[in-house]
Amino acid sequence: MRRIVVSLVAAAFCIGAATAAPPSAIRSVAVDHHSLNVAAGETVTVAIDFARRGLTTIVIIDRDGYPVRTLAKAQAVDGSLSLGWDGRDDRGQLVADEAYSLKIDWRGAEGGDTYFPANTVQPITAIEPRSYSRRSATLSYTLPRPSRVHIQAGTAAIDPKTKKPTGAVMKTVVNREPRIGGPIAEHWTGFDESGLIFVPDLQDFVVAIAASPLPENSVITFGNRERRFVDTLASRRGSSLFTFSEQHQHHAGLSTADDTSPALAIEPLNATWSAAEHAWTTKARTPLRLHLSVRGPTAAAFRRHPATVELFVDGKRIGEPSPKHGDIVEVPLDPAPGVHRVCVNWNSKWGPVAANTIQVLVGDQRPRIGTLR
Repeated sequence: MRRIVVSLVAAAFCIGAATAAPPSAIRSVAVDHHSLNVAAGETVTVAIDFARRGLTTIVIIDRDGYPVRTLAKAQAVDGSLSLGWDGRDDRGQLVADEAYSLKIDWRGAEGGDTYFPANTVQPITAIEPRSYSRRSATLSYTLPRPSRVHIQAGTAAIDPKTKKPTGAVMKTVVNREPRIGGPIAEHWTGFDESGLIFVPDLQDFVVAIAASPLPENSVITFGNRERRFVDTLASRRGSSLFTFSEQHQHHAGLSTADDTSPALAIEPLNATWSAAEHAWTTKARTPLRLHLSVRGPTAAAFRRHPATVELFVDGKRIGEPSPKHGDIVEVPLDPAPGVHRVCVNWNSKWGPVAANTIQVLVGDQRPRIGTLR
C-alpha cells in the first residue's frame, strides 16, 4: 500500500518560494496477509519498494513499540525487497497473540527516510453492535478496518436529569484486543464477570463497542496457547521506539499495562456467603461494607491511575461517582427482603474499568426462581 504524502500547498504560497522535499525513498510497503497462525508455522511476507540505493533496518515491533524481531540490519537495498517473518522473536520463541507492526529505516547518500505508522496515537470511535445470539453465544459487529477493540456489556438507563445513559459495566467482553476488519463474531456466554448473572436477560441491557485503527500493515498473530501477551511485559528487552507522549485520554496512547482492565474482586465484610443460595446474605440493618481489590498482570499499573468508584444496586446508581481513596466502600441496601444485584465499577480516568457484581440476599427470603443463574 502506498503511503499518502500531504503537502501544505497553501503555506508554500504564503511564504513565497519553498524548497521541495526530496521524494520518499520508501515508496511502498505491503504484507501479503494480516493474520498469522504461529502455531501452524505460517509465514507472512513483507514487500518493500525502495526508490534509491541505500541501507535499511527493518524491525517488527509489539503494540507498545518494543522491538520483537530484526528482519534486516543495515542491509543494502536498491529497488524491491521481500522478507519473511515466521512469528518468532529474536530469541526464537513464538510471539504471544497480539498485533505487531513495522519500523523501517533507510539511509543513503541523500539522507534518510522512515516508515513507522505505529508511532502515532489513533482516535477511538464507537462501533454499533449488530446482534447477540443466545443460541450460538456470539456478539456480532462490523469493523471498517483492522482495529484494537474494547467491548463492555451491562445495563444503562436514561438519567432523567442529564438525559444521558447511566449504568453499570458488568462484563468486559473484549479487553483492548486486536481484530481484523469486516464482520466479527465474538464468543460470549452472556454471563457477567461473576459468572452468575445472564446479562442479556436484564432490563436495559446494553453493549458498548469502541475501536481504534491498528497501524498500517499490522499483522495479528494467533495460536499461541502457552503465554498471553500481558504475561510477557516484564520480560521484554530494550525500550519502546515510540516517540509520542502518553496522553491518558480514554485509552489513547496508553501502554498495555495501563490500557488493559484488570479483574475486580469484591469481598463483603459484613455478609455471609451461602453456597446453597449462590448469594451473600445479610440482615441489611447497616450498609453493606465491601473490600475491593484488583488482580492480574496489569493490576499494579491500574492501581496508580486516578480513579472513581461507582456503585449500583439493581441497575440503579447509588449517589454520584466518588474519588477512589481506600479499598473499602459502603453500599446502602433496600431493607425489604429479597435478592439484590450489587455492582461495583472502579473507573480509571484513563479509560479502563475494573467491574464485578455480587448477589446479595437480604433477610431470610430465598431467591425467587429465575433470579440466579
